[in-house]
Amino acid sequence: MSIVRYIAAPIAGTVVLLVLGFFLYAVLFGGFFAANAEPEAAGIAKNPAEMQFIYLSELILAVLLCLVIGCWAGVSGAIPGLKTGAIFGFLMSLGISLMFYGAVNYMTLQATLFDVVLTTVRLALAGAVIGVILPRKRVRPADANIGAATS
Repeated sequence: MSIVRYIAAPIAGTVVLLVLGFFLYAVLFGGFFAANAEPEAAGIAKNPAEMQFIYLSELILAVLLCLVIGCWAGVSGAIPGLKTGAIFGFLMSLGISLMFYGAVNYMTLQATLFDVVLTTVRLALAGAVIGVILPRKRVRPADANIGAATS
């Protein structure tokens, strides 16, 4: 197994998350989120944003996604990575977003739930990329015969 794959996977995942995040949140749906911000939320956004923390956040999220896909789910490939990323992204985002919605006057419920959809899409696509890059799991001959011996 190549250490390069273990380094490349979170870097590629970070790039996917950053590019999709910028495109979805700033370019495509920036107006939607601005229109659905609670009036009390005006002025809480940093201008300019401290990008180093955003980059670090996406890197940490990509590393966590690598752990989920490669270690805990033990899958590899684009489709298994996409599915695992989507499930993980949906559950993580829904939990965090609903907590913030319940505790902070920031976005409407509609925008909060739409954020869950966008985060799910981002993590699904990052999961697909990570699934392609991470090393393939090798099946040992003894493991392959377990099901056949008991049938």
